[in-house]
Amino acid sequence: MYTPCPDNYICLEDGSCVPPDWDAGPDASDAGTSSAIGCTGPCIPHPPDGWDLRALWHGPSADAPTRCPALGAHGQEALPVFLGRADVSAPPANCDPCKCTESTGTCTALPETIEIRAAICDAAGSSLPFGGPEGWDGSCTDAHALAADAMCGSALCAQSIVVSSLGPPVGEACEPFAEPLPVAHYGLPEPTWKISAIGCMIPTCNFPSSSCLPSIRRMPDEFRTCVKRTGEHACPTGWDRGERFVVYEVTSERSGWIEGRECTACACGAPVGGGCLARVRTFEDGACSKLLSDDPIASFGDQCTNVLPAGLPIGSKEITPPEYLPGACEPSGGEPSGDVQEDPEQAVTFCCRPPEA
Repeated sequence: MYTPCPDNYICLEDGSCVPPDWDAGPDASDAGTSSAIGCTGPCIPHPPDGWDLRALWHGPSADAPTRCPALGAHGQEALPVFLGRADVSAPPANCDPCKCTESTGTCTALPETIEIRAAICDAAGSSLPFGGPEGWDGSCTDAHALAADAMCGSALCAQSIVVSSLGPPVGEACEPFAEPLPVAHYGLPEPTWKISAIGCMIPTCNFPSSSCLPSIRRMPDEFRTCVKRTGEHACPTGWDRGERFVVYEVTSERSGWIEGRECTACACGAPVGGGCLARVRTFEDGACSKLLSDDPIASFGDQCTNVLPAGLPIGSKEITPPEYLPGACEPSGGEPSGDVQEDPEQAVTFCCRPPEA
């Protein structure tokens, strides 16, 4: 605990010490100073335990000084002993655009039905089954062969061949990927701080027995007399009548902010336009050697082929292995998200006396 004032000094109600010849009249411009012991600046209360005394500049980063004011006995400027920042912001992440590969899938299912119809395509008529045997794999078969000039009532049976659609593809999917941006646009833009805090030493005539510390010079108008403590804290008694600032210390090892920006993961929607393709071939003979027709079939719809001339024998057929036709997928993702945040572990509290104090 400090004694009120050194010998022969006057202790004012606010705790400051003044020399015995101090004039409290209206023209007293050095009120609260202690020039008798070599200081011309205000007498500053001792910082509480755990707090350090500092001169603080706090304001827009664009206006921040690079040197401390000439507060020392020799009037020389000095480098800041503390550099802090506040109100961080950053542009969003530069995200590589998302793309999707062509879809992949598997085609195995053959048409459910093949029919020989007693009418041309798009006309009504009776029909006969012409599918393969149970478990058919599409290879040549003479199952349900039809002889030449076979009649279905009063009409020739072999006037058209109708093949139902192939089974739809299974396991369709696209793979997402990110297309790299040019190197000049890659990565995370550097954050900026709107507010800067410059902390400087306050030279004082430190008499341990005094209730306050006379300072060598008056504080420039743009600087405040403050106490500083690491972390976020309420202001201590005697320093709680002015402004309180929480800033984030910037060092060569710690930037004062935490990176939280990222890009959402790339994904692909359901494939569109993919399908299965094959060819169905019919033959007049039973050994798939005398070609009658060779037509494409797909998973998109039925296929009908007229038999010309009508009444020809239809002795066998085969279907090529179905192949997958790739589709396209709509990409999503690759959007910037998150932001930078002040690092709470770098927080520092400044409590400053009012200018008139």
